[in-house]
Amino acid sequence: MHLRELMMSASRNGVSRNTFSVLALAALAACGGGESVTVSPEDPAAMDIAEDDVEAPVDFGSGPVAAAGAVTETIKALAAAGELNASYKPQSTTRAAYTAGAFGPAFAWPIIPLHMVQLPDGRVLAYGSDDKGAQGAKLHYSVWDPNWNPSAPGADASAFQLLSNTTGTDLFCNTQLVLPSNGQVFMAGGDRIVNGIRNYAVADTNFFNPADNSLRKEPGSMAYRRWYGTAITTQRGEVVVMGGRDDRYYAGTSTKPATAATYSPIPEIYVPGSGWRTLWGARSDAAFGEIKGNWWYPKSFLTPNGKILTITNDGYFYSLDPAGSGSITKLNGKLQGTNYNTTSVMYAPGKILSIRNTTQAALIDVNGAQPVIRITAPTSTGRKWGFSTVLPDGTVWLNGGSRNANTLADAVYTSELWNPATEKWTMTATATKPRLYHGNSMLLPSGAVVTGGGGAPGPVRGLNAEVYFPPYFFNPDGTWATQPVIDSVSPRNFGWSDTFTLQMGTWATIDKVVMIRTGSSTHSFSNEQRRMELPFTQTGRTVTITAPARATEMPPGYYMVFALKKNPRALAGDTRLVPSEAKIVKLS
Repeated sequence: MHLRELMMSASRNGVSRNTFSVLALAALAACGGGESVTVSPEDPAAMDIAEDDVEAPVDFGSGPVAAAGAVTETIKALAAAGELNASYKPQSTTRAAYTAGAFGPAFAWPIIPLHMVQLPDGRVLAYGSDDKGAQGAKLHYSVWDPNWNPSAPGADASAFQLLSNTTGTDLFCNTQLVLPSNGQVFMAGGDRIVNGIRNYAVADTNFFNPADNSLRKEPGSMAYRRWYGTAITTQRGEVVVMGGRDDRYYAGTSTKPATAATYSPIPEIYVPGSGWRTLWGARSDAAFGEIKGNWWYPKSFLTPNGKILTITNDGYFYSLDPAGSGSITKLNGKLQGTNYNTTSVMYAPGKILSIRNTTQAALIDVNGAQPVIRITAPTSTGRKWGFSTVLPDGTVWLNGGSRNANTLADAVYTSELWNPATEKWTMTATATKPRLYHGNSMLLPSGAVVTGGGGAPGPVRGLNAEVYFPPYFFNPDGTWATQPVIDSVSPRNFGWSDTFTLQMGTWATIDKVVMIRTGSSTHSFSNEQRRMELPFTQTGRTVTITAPARATEMPPGYYMVFALKKNPRALAGDTRLVPSEAKIVKLS
Protein backbone atom coordinates (compact mmCIF):
# COMPACT_ATOMS: atom_id res chain seq x y z
CA MET A 1 0.00 0.00 0.00
CA HIS A 2 1.35 3.43 -0.94
CA LEU A 3 1.23 6.61 1.13
CA ARG A 4 -1.75 8.09 -0.78
CA GLU A 5 -3.80 4.92 -0.32
CA LEU A 6 -2.95 4.81 3.37
CA MET A 7 -3.92 8.46 3.82
CA MET A 8 -7.24 7.72 2.08
CA SER A 9 -7.71 4.75 4.40
CA ALA A 10 -7.04 6.98 7.39
CA SER A 11 -9.54 9.54 6.08
CA ARG A 12 -12.22 6.90 5.58
CA ASN A 13 -11.73 5.85 9.19
CA GLY A 14 -12.27 9.35 10.53
CA VAL A 15 -8.68 10.52 10.88
CA SER A 16 -8.23 14.19 10.01
CA ARG A 17 -5.25 15.31 7.96
CA ASN A 18 -3.89 17.27 10.92
CA THR A 19 -4.22 14.28 13.20
CA PHE A 20 -2.73 12.07 10.53
CA SER A 21 0.34 14.31 10.22
CA VAL A 22 0.92 14.01 13.95
CA LEU A 23 0.37 10.27 13.90
CA ALA A 24 2.82 9.86 11.07
CA LEU A 25 5.83 10.78 13.15
CA ALA A 26 6.78 7.11 13.59
CA ALA A 27 5.42 3.59 14.07
CA LEU A 28 2.72 2.87 16.64
CA ALA A 29 1.09 -0.06 18.33
CA ALA A 30 -2.24 -0.78 19.94
CA CYS A 31 -2.77 -1.79 23.55
CA GLY A 32 -3.38 -5.12 25.22
CA GLY A 33 -4.32 -6.36 28.64
CA GLY A 34 -3.27 -8.43 31.54
CA GLU A 35 -4.67 -10.05 34.66
CA SER A 36 -4.98 -7.83 37.71
CA VAL A 37 -4.17 -9.42 41.05
CA THR A 38 -3.78 -8.41 44.67
CA VAL A 39 -1.01 -5.98 45.55
CA SER A 40 1.76 -7.45 47.69
CA PRO A 41 1.78 -6.31 51.34
CA GLU A 42 5.43 -7.34 51.66
CA ASP A 43 6.65 -3.84 52.62
CA PRO A 44 3.92 -1.22 52.94
CA ALA A 45 6.53 1.49 53.54
CA ALA A 46 8.10 0.85 50.16
CA MET A 47 5.30 -0.45 47.95
CA ASP A 48 3.02 2.33 46.75
CA ILE A 49 1.68 1.13 43.39
CA ALA A 50 0.49 -2.13 41.90
CA GLU A 51 2.86 -3.64 39.35
CA ASP A 52 0.28 -5.83 37.68
CA ASP A 53 -0.68 -4.76 34.18
CA VAL A 54 -4.05 -3.19 33.46
CA GLU A 55 -5.97 -2.09 30.40
CA ALA A 56 -5.02 1.46 29.44
CA PRO A 57 -5.23 3.76 26.42
CA VAL A 58 -2.23 4.01 24.10
CA ASP A 59 -0.48 7.30 23.37
CA PHE A 60 1.77 7.09 20.33
CA GLY A 61 2.47 10.81 20.21
CA SER A 62 -0.82 12.40 19.21
CA GLY A 63 -2.72 11.68 22.42
CA PRO A 64 -4.36 8.65 24.06
CA VAL A 65 -6.50 6.45 21.84
CA ALA A 66 -8.41 3.25 22.41
CA ALA A 67 -7.17 -0.27 21.80
CA ALA A 68 -6.41 -1.77 18.38
CA GLY A 69 -8.42 -0.32 15.55
CA ALA A 70 -8.32 1.23 12.10
CA VAL A 71 -6.09 4.13 13.15
CA THR A 72 -3.42 1.95 14.68
CA GLU A 73 -3.46 -0.51 11.81
CA THR A 74 -3.15 2.32 9.26
CA ILE A 75 -0.12 3.84 10.93
CA LYS A 76 1.51 0.43 11.41
CA ALA A 77 1.09 -0.14 7.68
CA LEU A 78 2.73 3.22 7.00
CA ALA A 79 5.69 2.24 9.11
CA ALA A 80 6.06 -1.09 7.35
CA ALA A 81 5.94 0.72 4.00
CA GLY A 82 8.79 3.02 5.06
CA GLU A 83 6.60 6.10 4.56
CA LEU A 84 7.20 7.61 8.01
CA ASN A 85 9.96 10.07 8.83
CA ALA A 86 10.24 11.23 12.43
CA SER A 87 11.29 14.81 13.20
CA TYR A 88 12.99 15.14 16.57
CA LYS A 89 13.98 18.83 16.63
CA PRO A 90 11.66 21.66 17.69
CA GLN A 91 10.01 23.14 14.62
CA SER A 92 10.35 26.64 16.07
CA THR A 93 12.01 28.11 19.15
CA THR A 94 11.78 31.34 21.12
CA ARG A 95 14.10 33.32 23.36
CA ALA A 96 13.00 31.10 26.24
CA ALA A 97 15.11 28.26 24.81
CA TYR A 98 18.28 30.12 25.83
CA THR A 99 17.56 29.44 29.50
CA ALA A 100 15.03 26.59 29.35
CA GLY A 101 16.06 24.54 26.34
CA ALA A 102 13.30 23.06 24.19
CA PHE A 103 11.51 19.80 23.48
CA GLY A 104 11.06 18.46 19.98
CA PRO A 105 7.69 17.02 18.89
CA ALA A 106 6.49 13.74 20.34
CA PHE A 107 7.04 10.77 18.05
CA ALA A 108 5.88 7.19 18.24
CA TRP A 109 7.96 4.21 19.35
CA PRO A 110 6.92 0.67 18.39
CA ILE A 111 7.09 -0.46 22.05
CA ILE A 112 7.32 1.22 25.46
CA PRO A 113 11.07 2.00 25.74
CA LEU A 114 11.27 1.31 29.46
CA HIS A 115 14.81 -0.11 28.98
CA MET A 116 17.21 1.95 26.83
CA VAL A 117 20.83 1.20 25.93
CA GLN A 118 23.13 3.43 23.88
CA LEU A 119 24.90 1.13 21.42
CA PRO A 120 28.53 1.71 20.36
CA ASP A 121 27.37 2.39 16.79
CA GLY A 122 25.14 5.29 17.86
CA ARG A 123 21.81 3.48 17.72
CA VAL A 124 19.55 2.81 20.71
CA LEU A 125 18.30 -0.60 21.85
CA ALA A 126 14.97 -0.47 23.68
CA TYR A 127 12.58 -3.07 25.06
CA GLY A 128 10.09 -3.73 27.85
CA SER A 129 6.63 -4.17 26.32
CA ASP A 130 4.99 -5.86 23.38
CA ASP A 131 3.90 -3.91 20.31
CA LYS A 132 0.56 -3.21 21.98
CA GLY A 133 2.15 -1.62 25.04
CA ALA A 134 1.38 -4.51 27.37
CA GLN A 135 3.91 -5.70 29.95
CA GLY A 136 6.50 -8.10 28.67
CA ALA A 137 9.52 -8.26 26.36
CA LYS A 138 9.24 -11.94 25.46
CA LEU A 139 8.02 -11.16 21.95
CA HIS A 140 9.70 -7.96 20.80
CA TYR A 141 12.61 -5.57 21.12
CA SER A 142 13.40 -2.51 19.04
CA VAL A 143 16.37 -0.61 17.62
CA TRP A 144 16.18 3.11 16.91
CA ASP A 145 18.61 5.05 14.73
CA PRO A 146 18.44 8.76 15.72
CA ASN A 147 20.58 9.59 12.67
CA TRP A 148 18.48 7.63 10.19
CA ASN A 149 18.79 8.97 6.67
CA PRO A 150 16.33 7.39 4.24
CA SER A 151 18.43 8.62 1.30
CA ALA A 152 21.60 6.86 2.43
CA PRO A 153 22.64 3.77 0.42
CA GLY A 154 21.31 0.62 2.06
CA ALA A 155 19.24 2.58 4.59
CA ASP A 156 16.58 0.73 6.56
CA ALA A 157 12.94 1.36 5.70
CA SER A 158 12.44 3.50 8.81
CA ALA A 159 14.30 4.83 11.85
CA PHE A 160 12.89 1.96 13.91
CA GLN A 161 13.25 -1.78 13.62
CA LEU A 162 10.80 -3.92 15.58
CA LEU A 163 12.47 -7.31 16.03
CA SER A 164 11.30 -10.68 17.32
CA ASN A 165 12.66 -12.09 20.57
CA THR A 166 13.17 -15.82 20.01
CA THR A 167 15.19 -16.56 23.18
CA GLY A 168 12.24 -17.58 25.33
CA THR A 169 13.26 -15.02 27.99
CA ASP A 170 10.91 -12.22 28.94
CA LEU A 171 13.33 -9.29 29.33
CA PHE A 172 10.79 -7.14 31.18
CA CYS A 173 12.41 -5.43 34.21
CA ASN A 174 15.81 -7.11 33.88
CA THR A 175 19.13 -5.26 34.16
CA GLN A 176 21.30 -4.28 31.19
CA LEU A 177 24.57 -2.67 30.12
CA VAL A 178 27.07 -2.71 27.26
CA LEU A 179 29.73 -5.36 27.91
CA PRO A 180 33.18 -3.73 27.62
CA SER A 181 34.88 -6.76 26.07
CA ASN A 182 32.82 -6.95 22.87
CA GLY A 183 30.26 -4.12 22.75
CA GLN A 184 27.31 -6.47 23.05
CA VAL A 185 24.45 -5.71 25.42
CA PHE A 186 24.51 -7.86 28.54
CA MET A 187 21.11 -8.61 30.10
CA ALA A 188 20.52 -10.48 33.36
CA GLY A 189 17.22 -11.63 34.83
CA GLY A 190 13.74 -10.74 33.70
CA ASP A 191 10.10 -11.73 34.12
CA ARG A 192 8.40 -15.12 34.55
CA ILE A 193 4.74 -16.14 34.53
CA VAL A 194 3.56 -18.64 37.16
CA ASN A 195 -0.02 -19.93 36.99
CA GLY A 196 -0.90 -17.09 34.66
CA ILE A 197 0.50 -14.42 37.02
CA ARG A 198 3.36 -12.13 35.94
CA ASN A 199 6.35 -10.61 37.75
CA TYR A 200 8.13 -13.67 39.06
CA ALA A 201 11.83 -13.75 38.18
CA VAL A 202 14.24 -15.66 35.93
CA ALA A 203 17.98 -16.30 36.19
CA ASP A 204 18.62 -16.05 32.44
CA THR A 205 21.54 -14.28 30.79
CA ASN A 206 21.02 -12.84 27.31
CA PHE A 207 23.12 -10.85 24.84
CA PHE A 208 22.17 -8.47 22.06
CA ASN A 209 24.70 -8.22 19.21
CA PRO A 210 24.62 -4.83 17.43
CA ALA A 211 26.49 -6.28 14.46
CA ASP A 212 23.44 -8.24 13.27
CA ASN A 213 20.69 -7.11 15.72
CA SER A 214 20.45 -10.65 17.06
CA LEU A 215 19.42 -11.63 20.56
CA ARG A 216 20.74 -14.88 22.06
CA LYS A 217 20.35 -16.71 25.34
CA GLU A 218 23.56 -17.72 27.11
CA PRO A 219 23.74 -21.38 28.22
CA GLY A 220 24.97 -20.44 31.70
CA SER A 221 22.56 -18.63 33.98
CA MET A 222 22.86 -16.89 37.33
CA ALA A 223 22.62 -18.87 40.56
CA TYR A 224 19.69 -16.68 41.63
CA ARG A 225 16.63 -15.45 39.79
CA ARG A 226 16.41 -11.64 39.64
CA TRP A 227 13.65 -9.23 38.74
CA TYR A 228 14.69 -5.57 39.24
CA GLY A 229 18.38 -6.25 39.83
CA THR A 230 21.22 -3.80 39.08
CA ALA A 231 24.36 -4.50 37.01
CA ILE A 232 27.60 -2.53 37.46
CA THR A 233 30.86 -2.80 35.47
CA THR A 234 34.01 -3.23 37.56
CA GLN A 235 37.48 -1.85 36.83
CA ARG A 236 38.36 -5.27 35.37
CA GLY A 237 35.51 -5.20 32.87
CA GLU A 238 33.53 -7.79 34.81
CA VAL A 239 29.89 -7.26 35.76
CA VAL A 240 28.48 -7.44 39.29
CA VAL A 241 24.73 -8.06 39.53
CA MET A 242 23.00 -7.44 42.83
CA GLY A 243 19.53 -7.18 44.30
CA GLY A 244 16.25 -8.14 42.72
CA ARG A 245 13.28 -10.25 43.73
CA ASP A 246 12.90 -14.00 43.17
CA ASP A 247 9.28 -14.94 43.84
CA ARG A 248 6.46 -12.44 44.36
CA TYR A 249 3.67 -12.31 46.88
CA TYR A 250 0.35 -13.59 45.57
CA ALA A 251 -2.64 -14.09 47.83
CA GLY A 252 -3.92 -17.03 45.81
CA THR A 253 -7.40 -18.00 44.65
CA SER A 254 -9.48 -21.14 44.68
CA THR A 255 -7.64 -22.30 41.54
CA LYS A 256 -4.21 -20.66 41.92
CA PRO A 257 -1.91 -21.32 44.88
CA ALA A 258 -0.56 -18.51 47.02
CA THR A 259 3.13 -17.59 46.81
CA ALA A 260 5.38 -15.71 49.23
CA ALA A 261 7.82 -12.96 48.26
CA THR A 262 11.49 -13.99 48.30
CA TYR A 263 14.58 -11.99 47.37
CA SER A 264 18.11 -12.41 46.00
CA PRO A 265 20.45 -10.75 48.54
CA ILE A 266 23.63 -12.50 47.35
CA PRO A 267 25.45 -10.68 44.50
CA GLU A 268 27.02 -12.49 41.56
CA ILE A 269 29.75 -11.52 39.12
CA TYR A 270 29.91 -12.28 35.41
CA VAL A 271 33.40 -12.80 34.03
CA PRO A 272 33.51 -12.68 30.22
CA GLY A 273 34.92 -15.93 28.89
CA SER A 274 34.34 -17.95 32.05
CA GLY A 275 30.81 -17.22 33.25
CA TRP A 276 29.28 -16.58 36.67
CA ARG A 277 30.80 -16.58 40.15
CA THR A 278 28.68 -16.20 43.28
CA LEU A 279 29.85 -13.63 45.84
CA TRP A 280 28.83 -15.64 48.90
CA GLY A 281 30.71 -13.35 51.27
CA ALA A 282 28.77 -10.28 50.13
CA ARG A 283 25.31 -11.45 51.14
CA SER A 284 23.32 -8.56 52.63
CA ASP A 285 19.61 -8.61 53.38
CA ALA A 286 19.97 -5.03 54.61
CA ALA A 287 21.47 -3.77 51.34
CA PHE A 288 19.63 -5.94 48.81
CA GLY A 289 16.67 -7.49 50.61
CA GLU A 290 13.12 -6.74 51.66
CA ILE A 291 13.75 -3.74 53.96
CA LYS A 292 12.29 -0.56 52.44
CA GLY A 293 12.28 -2.25 49.05
CA ASN A 294 16.10 -2.15 48.82
CA TRP A 295 15.97 -5.00 46.31
CA TRP A 296 14.34 -2.70 43.72
CA TYR A 297 17.09 -1.72 41.29
CA PRO A 298 19.71 -0.90 43.96
CA LYS A 299 21.34 2.53 43.44
CA SER A 300 24.89 1.22 43.10
CA PHE A 301 28.08 2.86 41.78
CA LEU A 302 31.69 1.85 41.13
CA THR A 303 33.75 4.12 43.40
CA PRO A 304 37.36 5.36 43.06
CA ASN A 305 38.61 2.69 45.51
CA GLY A 306 37.39 -0.08 43.17
CA LYS A 307 34.48 -1.12 45.36
CA ILE A 308 30.78 -0.81 44.62
CA LEU A 309 28.78 1.58 46.77
CA THR A 310 25.06 1.00 47.29
CA ILE A 311 22.83 3.74 48.71
CA THR A 312 19.76 2.10 50.21
CA ASN A 313 16.26 3.49 50.30
CA ASP A 314 16.45 3.73 54.09
CA GLY A 315 19.52 5.94 53.70
CA TYR A 316 22.48 3.71 54.55
CA PHE A 317 25.72 3.07 52.65
CA TYR A 318 27.20 -0.34 51.86
CA SER A 319 30.54 -1.02 50.15
CA LEU A 320 30.85 -4.27 48.18
CA ASP A 321 34.29 -5.71 47.40
CA PRO A 322 33.89 -8.11 44.43
CA ALA A 323 37.30 -9.78 44.87
CA GLY A 324 37.28 -13.52 45.47
CA SER A 325 34.04 -14.63 47.12
CA GLY A 326 33.19 -11.02 47.92
CA SER A 327 32.60 -9.05 51.10
CA ILE A 328 30.37 -6.16 52.12
CA THR A 329 30.84 -3.42 54.72
CA LYS A 330 28.40 -0.91 56.13
CA LEU A 331 29.88 2.60 55.97
CA ASN A 332 29.32 5.65 58.15
CA GLY A 333 26.60 8.20 57.55
CA LYS A 334 22.89 8.20 56.86
CA LEU A 335 20.66 10.01 54.41
CA GLN A 336 16.99 10.82 54.72
CA GLY A 337 14.97 7.75 53.83
CA THR A 338 13.28 7.65 50.44
CA ASN A 339 11.26 5.39 48.23
CA TYR A 340 12.68 3.16 45.50
CA ASN A 341 11.19 5.49 42.88
CA THR A 342 13.51 8.46 43.39
CA THR A 343 16.63 9.00 41.30
CA SER A 344 20.40 9.24 41.87
CA VAL A 345 23.30 9.98 39.51
CA MET A 346 27.10 10.10 39.63
CA TYR A 347 27.73 13.55 38.13
CA ALA A 348 31.53 13.66 38.63
CA PRO A 349 34.16 11.09 39.69
CA GLY A 350 33.18 9.87 43.16
CA LYS A 351 30.38 12.47 43.51
CA ILE A 352 26.70 11.53 43.59
CA LEU A 353 23.51 13.58 43.53
CA SER A 354 20.70 11.67 45.25
CA ILE A 355 17.08 12.84 45.38
CA ARG A 356 15.52 11.79 48.67
CA ASN A 357 11.86 11.36 49.55
CA THR A 358 10.12 14.39 48.00
CA THR A 359 12.37 17.34 47.12
CA GLN A 360 15.51 16.92 49.22
CA ALA A 361 18.72 16.72 47.17
CA ALA A 362 21.78 15.22 48.85
CA LEU A 363 25.39 15.37 47.65
CA ILE A 364 27.58 12.40 48.56
CA ASP A 365 31.36 12.47 48.06
CA VAL A 366 32.80 8.94 48.08
CA ASN A 367 36.38 9.80 47.13
CA GLY A 368 37.56 9.10 50.68
CA ALA A 369 37.30 6.18 53.07
CA GLN A 370 33.81 7.20 54.25
CA PRO A 371 31.00 9.08 52.51
CA VAL A 372 30.81 12.83 53.06
CA ILE A 373 27.22 14.07 52.96
CA ARG A 374 25.93 17.53 52.26
CA ILE A 375 22.42 18.76 51.52
CA THR A 376 22.05 21.08 48.53
CA ALA A 377 19.13 23.15 47.24
CA PRO A 378 15.87 21.20 46.96
CA THR A 379 14.13 20.39 43.70
CA SER A 380 11.06 22.37 42.66
CA THR A 381 8.64 19.52 43.30
CA GLY A 382 8.46 15.85 44.20
CA ARG A 383 9.02 13.48 41.28
CA LYS A 384 8.24 9.83 41.90
CA TRP A 385 9.73 7.96 38.93
CA GLY A 386 11.53 11.08 37.72
CA PHE A 387 14.90 10.76 35.95
CA SER A 388 18.32 12.42 36.29
CA THR A 389 20.76 12.76 33.39
CA VAL A 390 24.27 14.22 33.49
CA LEU A 391 24.95 16.46 30.49
CA PRO A 392 28.19 17.26 28.62
CA ASP A 393 28.58 20.62 30.38
CA GLY A 394 28.40 18.92 33.79
CA THR A 395 24.88 20.01 34.70
CA VAL A 396 22.23 17.47 35.70
CA TRP A 397 18.80 17.50 34.04
CA LEU A 398 15.81 16.26 36.07
CA ASN A 399 12.54 15.41 34.32
CA GLY A 400 9.37 13.39 34.50
CA GLY A 401 7.63 11.66 37.35
CA SER A 402 4.54 12.60 39.35
CA ARG A 403 3.92 13.85 42.87
CA ASN A 404 2.05 10.67 43.72
CA ALA A 405 3.47 7.56 42.11
CA ASN A 406 2.17 6.79 38.62
CA THR A 407 -0.72 9.24 38.86
CA LEU A 408 -1.64 11.05 35.66
CA ALA A 409 -3.57 13.81 37.44
CA ASP A 410 -0.42 15.15 39.12
CA ALA A 411 2.19 14.23 36.51
CA VAL A 412 5.11 16.66 36.44
CA TYR A 413 5.62 18.01 32.92
CA THR A 414 8.13 20.70 33.94
CA SER A 415 11.84 19.92 34.06
CA GLU A 416 14.79 21.47 35.88
CA LEU A 417 18.56 21.76 35.63
CA TRP A 418 21.05 21.51 38.51
CA ASN A 419 24.38 23.34 38.21
CA PRO A 420 27.15 21.77 40.34
CA ALA A 421 29.10 25.05 40.31
CA THR A 422 26.31 27.07 41.92
CA GLU A 423 24.36 24.14 43.42
CA LYS A 424 21.16 25.79 42.22
CA TRP A 425 18.22 24.50 40.23
CA THR A 426 16.85 26.33 37.18
CA MET A 427 13.45 25.56 35.68
CA THR A 428 13.69 24.34 32.10
CA ALA A 429 11.29 23.40 29.30
CA THR A 430 7.90 21.75 29.76
CA ALA A 431 7.20 18.40 28.10
CA THR A 432 3.97 17.56 26.31
CA LYS A 433 3.86 13.95 27.53
CA PRO A 434 3.81 12.47 31.03
CA ARG A 435 6.74 10.24 31.99
CA LEU A 436 5.44 8.14 34.84
CA TYR A 437 6.33 4.63 36.02
CA HIS A 438 8.37 2.93 33.29
CA GLY A 439 9.27 6.26 31.75
CA ASN A 440 12.90 6.63 30.70
CA SER A 441 15.56 9.21 29.76
CA MET A 442 19.03 8.88 28.25
CA LEU A 443 21.74 11.18 26.89
CA LEU A 444 22.39 10.82 23.16
CA PRO A 445 25.70 11.44 21.33
CA SER A 446 24.10 14.57 19.87
CA GLY A 447 24.11 16.12 23.36
CA ALA A 448 20.31 16.00 23.48
CA VAL A 449 18.29 13.71 25.78
CA VAL A 450 15.66 11.24 24.60
CA THR A 451 12.84 10.78 27.10
CA GLY A 452 10.09 8.28 26.44
CA GLY A 453 7.83 5.54 27.65
CA GLY A 454 5.68 5.20 30.74
CA GLY A 455 2.87 2.74 31.38
CA ALA A 456 2.57 -1.05 31.74
CA PRO A 457 0.70 -0.70 34.02
CA GLY A 458 -1.22 2.43 32.88
CA PRO A 459 -2.62 5.00 33.32
CA VAL A 460 -1.42 5.58 29.74
CA ARG A 461 0.78 3.28 27.67
CA GLY A 462 3.43 5.63 26.37
CA LEU A 463 4.55 4.25 23.01
CA ASN A 464 6.19 7.57 22.28
CA ALA A 465 9.20 9.75 23.06
CA GLU A 466 10.40 13.34 22.92
CA VAL A 467 13.93 14.70 22.54
CA TYR A 468 15.01 17.49 24.89
CA PHE A 469 17.57 20.01 23.68
CA PRO A 470 19.28 21.69 26.68
CA PRO A 471 19.94 25.45 26.82
CA TYR A 472 23.50 25.12 25.51
CA PHE A 473 22.07 24.49 22.04
CA PHE A 474 20.64 28.01 21.78
CA ASN A 475 21.63 31.65 21.34
CA PRO A 476 19.95 34.45 23.35
CA ASP A 477 17.47 35.08 20.53
CA GLY A 478 16.42 31.41 20.47
CA THR A 479 18.28 30.49 17.29
CA TRP A 480 20.53 27.45 17.22
CA ALA A 481 24.08 27.98 18.50
CA THR A 482 27.00 26.90 16.32
CA GLN A 483 28.41 23.63 17.58
CA PRO A 484 32.03 22.56 17.19
CA VAL A 485 32.39 19.61 14.84
CA ILE A 486 34.63 16.60 15.41
CA ASP A 487 35.66 15.18 12.05
CA SER A 488 37.51 12.17 13.43
CA VAL A 489 39.04 10.59 16.52
CA SER A 490 42.22 8.51 16.51
CA PRO A 491 42.59 5.90 17.81
CA ARG A 492 39.05 4.88 18.76
CA ASN A 493 40.33 2.20 21.13
CA PHE A 494 42.89 3.21 23.77
CA GLY A 495 44.00 2.53 27.34
CA TRP A 496 44.27 4.51 30.54
CA SER A 497 46.65 7.50 30.42
CA ASP A 498 47.10 7.00 26.66
CA THR A 499 46.82 9.97 24.33
CA PHE A 500 44.32 10.26 21.52
CA THR A 501 43.45 13.05 19.12
CA LEU A 502 40.39 14.79 17.79
CA GLN A 503 40.52 16.37 14.36
CA MET A 504 38.09 19.26 14.37
CA GLY A 505 36.09 20.11 11.27
CA THR A 506 36.75 23.82 11.55
CA TRP A 507 39.20 25.86 13.56
CA ALA A 508 37.79 26.99 16.89
CA THR A 509 39.28 27.23 20.36
CA ILE A 510 38.13 24.23 22.37
CA ASP A 511 37.56 25.03 26.03
CA LYS A 512 36.80 21.60 27.45
CA VAL A 513 36.87 17.92 26.50
CA VAL A 514 34.75 15.43 28.43
CA MET A 515 34.02 11.71 28.37
CA ILE A 516 30.59 10.40 29.36
CA ARG A 517 29.88 6.68 29.52
CA THR A 518 27.25 5.51 27.05
CA GLY A 519 23.87 5.23 28.70
CA SER A 520 22.03 2.21 30.04
CA SER A 521 18.85 3.30 31.77
CA THR A 522 15.64 2.06 33.31
CA HIS A 523 13.42 2.72 36.33
CA SER A 524 14.74 6.18 37.26
CA PHE A 525 18.37 5.03 37.21
CA SER A 526 21.16 5.08 34.64
CA ASN A 527 23.41 2.48 36.23
CA GLU A 528 26.48 3.15 34.05
CA GLN A 529 26.38 6.95 33.71
CA ARG A 530 29.54 8.87 34.71
CA ARG A 531 31.40 11.92 33.40
CA MET A 532 35.01 13.15 33.50
CA GLU A 533 36.80 16.22 32.17
CA LEU A 534 40.08 15.41 30.39
CA PRO A 535 43.34 17.38 30.02
CA PHE A 536 44.22 18.37 26.47
CA THR A 537 46.28 20.62 24.23
CA GLN A 538 45.26 22.16 20.92
CA THR A 539 47.28 22.96 17.83
CA GLY A 540 45.11 24.36 15.07
CA ARG A 541 42.36 21.87 14.37
CA THR A 542 44.12 19.03 16.23
CA VAL A 543 43.18 18.42 19.87
CA THR A 544 45.46 16.01 21.76
CA ILE A 545 43.87 14.48 24.84
CA THR A 546 45.10 12.38 27.75
CA ALA A 547 42.78 9.49 28.59
CA PRO A 548 41.60 8.86 32.18
CA ALA A 549 44.31 7.49 34.45
CA ARG A 550 42.30 5.13 36.65
CA ALA A 551 39.96 2.29 35.72
CA THR A 552 38.21 2.67 39.06
CA GLU A 553 37.04 6.13 37.99
CA MET A 554 36.36 5.34 34.33
CA PRO A 555 36.10 1.55 33.96
CA PRO A 556 36.53 -0.34 30.68
CA GLY A 557 33.82 0.29 28.16
CA TYR A 558 32.38 2.69 25.63
CA TYR A 559 32.30 6.46 26.09
CA MET A 560 31.05 9.52 24.28
CA VAL A 561 33.76 12.16 23.76
CA PHE A 562 32.46 15.73 23.54
CA ALA A 563 34.47 18.84 22.64
CA LEU A 564 32.98 22.05 24.07
CA LYS A 565 33.58 25.70 23.22
CA LYS A 566 32.26 29.03 24.44
CA ASN A 567 29.28 30.53 22.67
CA PRO A 568 30.47 33.92 21.34
CA ARG A 569 26.87 35.10 21.21
CA ALA A 570 26.15 34.34 24.87
CA LEU A 571 25.01 37.17 27.10
CA ALA A 572 27.62 39.13 29.05
CA GLY A 573 28.92 37.13 32.00
CA ASP A 574 27.52 33.84 30.66
CA THR A 575 30.39 31.36 30.21
CA ARG A 576 28.23 28.53 28.90
CA LEU A 577 29.84 25.94 26.65
CA VAL A 578 28.36 24.47 23.48
CA PRO A 579 29.09 20.75 22.97
CA SER A 580 29.96 19.02 19.72
CA GLU A 581 28.21 15.88 18.66
CA ALA A 582 30.16 13.11 20.37
CA LYS A 583 32.36 10.42 18.90
CA ILE A 584 32.08 7.04 20.63
CA VAL A 585 35.37 5.48 21.74
CA LYS A 586 36.42 2.38 23.65
CA LEU A 587 38.53 2.52 26.81
CA SER A 588 40.16 -0.84 27.43
